[in-house]
Amino acid sequence: MDKDQLIEKLLDIRSKGFIKTLRIHDTGIGYTLEELLGVKENNIQLPDIGELELKAKRINSQSMLTLATKSPLPKGVNKKLFEEYKYLDSDGKDCLHSTVYGSRINQQGFRVILQGKNIVLQNSKNITAYWPLTIFDDILKLKSNKIILVFAITKGKPKSINEEFHFKEAYLLSDLNIDKFKTAIENDKLKIDIRIGSFKSGERKGQYHDHGTGLRIHKRDFLQLYNNFEQLV
Repeated sequence: MDKDQLIEKLLDIRSKGFIKTLRIHDTGIGYTLEELLGVKENNIQLPDIGELELKAKRINSQSMLTLATKSPLPKGVNKKLFEEYKYLDSDGKDCLHSTVYGSRINQQGFRVILQGKNIVLQNSKNITAYWPLTIFDDILKLKSNKIILVFAITKGKPKSINEEFHFKEAYLLSDLNIDKFKTAIENDKLKIDIRIGSFKSGERKGQYHDHGTGLRIHKRDFLQLYNNFEQLV
């Protein structure tokens, strides 16, 4: 197919509304889109554009894109941060909910900076905590310099057999600019959300519960990490 035929297919998929996932876990969104497009691998060859890598990403209602969900290294450091910086939530339970920025120190005394190949969490107690940039390899290490990125809003339990996708928008991107990626961290475009609390019920009630650390960016800011982008749908 050529570019116009791809757009026609994407418009048809969008018109179907929410579509139930064809696979559970993280890869469900990409696999479902590939099947709908009739693509067996995550790349497309268009005669008028060339080789493209196909990516599908979940966005929430605020158009925030989760680039990765990953606790910092070394292993177990999130629990150490929790013990040192926890506070009581509205229910009187220990928690540590913290959105961390690159431009300033937040209420918990956290800030992130880029050092070499790591995003480092600075903190007043000098606890070593960092995320290697390799967690973004699905974006940073493409087989092609061009990407078709499709955004979908979701409903149902995330990454389960009951998750559904509404593929809403598609973009043609090329020439990722690593300097823009670094600037996104420094200018608060890329934010890190630490969410740690305790179980509210069940056998583990009151015990430590790490809800996952999300590295998030607004959809519009993500698009601007590329030197060239065009909305297809």
